[in-house]
Amino acid sequence: MQISQQKSNSPSVHKHSTPQSRLLMLDRAFDVPVAELFKAFSTSEALKAWWWPQGLYADRVDIDFRVGGRVFINMKGYEKGGGGMTSTYEEIVENKRIVMTDQFADETGKAITPQEAQMPGEWPEMGYITLEFLAEGADDSRLALYQEGMPNELQEDCVQGWMQSFDKLEKFLHEKKH
Repeated sequence: MQISQQKSNSPSVHKHSTPQSRLLMLDRAFDVPVAELFKAFSTSEALKAWWWPQGLYADRVDIDFRVGGRVFINMKGYEKGGGGMTSTYEEIVENKRIVMTDQFADETGKAITPQEAQMPGEWPEMGYITLEFLAEGADDSRLALYQEGMPNELQEDCVQGWMQSFDKLEKFLHEKKH
């Protein structure tokens, strides 16, 4: 795994909001060392195991985990068909922070508009996800997620989706320990 530092022209954290899209912030504790939590965001095996809420799953994950690299996570299980998300890594600080763009993608990994993805609400062309990792002792850690670009009317569903994904992440991390 290659870890790079922030590009000089990239801000550390995207925390912009608009009247249609306030910043979504989530915080979750995990009973694993911060290095294990961070690693769960950096490999296709890990992302495939836990990314997407209950009832959905990733059948394909293409990842180039470095600043300027991309990730595509295809989603299955949704009644409207496939598709997923694609991102470019803007900042990676090992065991501390990941900043990435957030766009919808078709089943091939090509970025598409929210309208092409048949998503309701007012979306920006580009959203952002910032993940901050905090060690809380040798065996515990905390994850803070900031998501920019989610329309206000969909934020409750998004929170539920992330919490279900984090439940799957917690299960994945627990199984890796045993």
